[in-house]
Amino acid sequence: MAFEGTVLNGVVVLDGGPRLPEGTRVRVDLEMDDDDIGPPPSEETYEDHLAFLRESIAEAKAGVGGVEARQFLKEIAIKYNLPLLPGE
Repeated sequence: MAFEGTVLNGVVVLDGGPRLPEGTRVRVDLEMDDDDIGPPPSEETYEDHLAFLRESIAEAKAGVGGVEARQFLKEIAIKYNLPLLPGE
């Protein structure tokens, strides 16, 4: 049996809304144009991402590194030739 669908917000939504029993195993064969190909998947794991986020939060709480928001926005505006806030 074959179904077609579209990925929306990271979830495959099947055309016609067929209801499959919870826990049903499925196989997905991609049909993509060359234009649809994105970057290669990251080799980092979920745990790697969590560790990085925890480290970043700890650094922010300790006041290590980082840039004030106003300075960051100013740098972005200059980089992309956007209007600066009044007085800058």
